[in-house]
Amino acid sequence: MKRVRLVLILALGIVLISGCGKSEYADIAEAIRAGAVLGENIEIDEMDVSGMEVARARRALSREKDAYLASLQYEVHAGEGSVHVSAAELGASSDLDDVLLRALCLAQYYPSANKAREFHTSVSIDEQKLKKQAENIAAALNVAPQNATAVYDARAEGGFLYTESIEGFSVDAERLADQLKIAVLAERNASIEPYIDTIPAEYTAEHARADTQLITEFSTSFKSATYGKANRVFNIAKAAELIDGTTIAPGEEFDMNAILGPRNAENGWKEATGIRDAVYVQEYGGGVCQVSSTLYNAVLMADLRVTDRTHHSWPLGYVDIGRDATISTGGPNFKFQNTQEVPITIGAQTDKEKKKITISVYGRPLADGVTIQISSKKVETLPEPETEVIVDESLAPGIQQVVREPRRGSVAVTYKEYYDANGNFLHKEQVTKDKYRSIKGITHVGPGGSATSAEIAP
Repeated sequence: MKRVRLVLILALGIVLISGCGKSEYADIAEAIRAGAVLGENIEIDEMDVSGMEVARARRALSREKDAYLASLQYEVHAGEGSVHVSAAELGASSDLDDVLLRALCLAQYYPSANKAREFHTSVSIDEQKLKKQAENIAAALNVAPQNATAVYDARAEGGFLYTESIEGFSVDAERLADQLKIAVLAERNASIEPYIDTIPAEYTAEHARADTQLITEFSTSFKSATYGKANRVFNIAKAAELIDGTTIAPGEEFDMNAILGPRNAENGWKEATGIRDAVYVQEYGGGVCQVSSTLYNAVLMADLRVTDRTHHSWPLGYVDIGRDATISTGGPNFKFQNTQEVPITIGAQTDKEKKKITISVYGRPLADGVTIQISSKKVETLPEPETEVIVDESLAPGIQQVVREPRRGSVAVTYKEYYDANGNFLHKEQVTKDKYRSIKGITHVGPGGSATSAEIAP
């Protein structure tokens, strides 16, 4: 008999130590359906659930446990960013159902007891949910590197203002998941600094400065009375302002007429002397050809590809023969293509005190310090043109009116001259061969007169 009692005591001890043997319920759902009731003197997580139906105890304990898991907070911070997340959001859960089954099982073997039997739930975690959340947190904290920038500003030294590049970083999501798991299973709030990988910027301020150097600049003057009239200077300054700061991407084409827009009163242009049909006329935007001609020379010196350029009817005084470029609304245009591997920027400044316009080209200087100078010369003078005399019935007899002066044409050749970094001449290339055609004169005379004998009309 003593031996039987000893075996029963040992068995009961094993039950108490291990928690329970096999429950009569396969899972918590079956226990709830069966209306299972917990035994006396049972506490789970310090809540007295003695004599409660399992369903009721589960509801009460679940509310407590859910609130507890939501209260476990983790701050993940990297750089200037931070993310707050709870244990519940990370996939944490309790083994409450298993604990309830153990408590039911124990009641089968030990239905009554004078001493409270205490049970404690523990936290487990859904590894897949944790991994996904760690990846989301990492994505929220990751900082992309910021490339350096160069912003054109004619007032700045060198023509540009620069911002430095900023390194970025990438959070190691896999190691972050491990850090979060440790904190969750320890059931304590935590501030976590994740492991990061630094990401350098691809484009630094050094790169930006190298790509925005002054390649060349060219100036023309409007000091003379002919070129320095107020309306003409106004139009020059307006055109310069419109093209100033224009950036042309690699392979992109600059279109002068497109940038300036139609030259008319509605767009704020003023009337000044221009050339139309080989005659000087007053037209809106008169003078803008000095801007296009100045730009043309700067573009040649920067070794860019000119794609559209037309010379004037005759050479002009502000630039050497063969080095002019005329434009007009709806007519001739000036275009060039950026053949560099980086963007280029055009600077255009009008100095009304010194009476000149200067155009600068910024980008990468030519390789090996090479520079280009432009030269041109007249290589042929064309025959003297005739003057056509036309009888004009509106003129009084003996009166003549010169409609157009005859102009003798010429041929000019323009060259690019290449020099090394020490100023030594390397070679030259012909750019254009321009033929300024002879222009016949036109004179109107009154009836009965001739161009040689008639009186000139005032």
